[in-house]
Amino acid sequence: MTDIAKREPSMDTPIDRPAPSYVPAPGPAPTTTPQASVPLSERGGLDQLSRIEEKSARIEEKFARTEALLLRVEATFQDALTKFGGLARTADVNALEGRVRGLPGVGAIFVVAVIAALVGAAVTLAALKFGIPGFLAAR
Repeated sequence: MTDIAKREPSMDTPIDRPAPSYVPAPGPAPTTTPQASVPLSERGGLDQLSRIEEKSARIEEKFARTEALLLRVEATFQDALTKFGGLARTADVNALEGRVRGLPGVGAIFVVAVIAALVGAAVTLAALKFGIPGFLAAR
């Protein structure tokens, strides 16, 4: 909040004042109460104005607290999204790892390759020995 919101209004009667001097004053200026020169009929307006300013200051404080709360909620929400995103990535990586572990290893692939080569050679020899029609071109 700014300092302006805490200042009291003053409704001084017009007084001839000297021109402002930009030389520092030798001592503090005497304080005068602005309400002493204000007629009684205008004091109610000053009181009402000060109450309005106090109420607006309280509203500004509530707004600042609410804004801070919303910023904390937003930060918490972002943290939760980050954690859930990490959990989702972890779950995806775990699922992929399970699928990769389910694949046959190098030894199993080598055994299947040897068996496929032996079966292919046996079928080729059988076709040559028994003369399967259409397998070899006619001579």
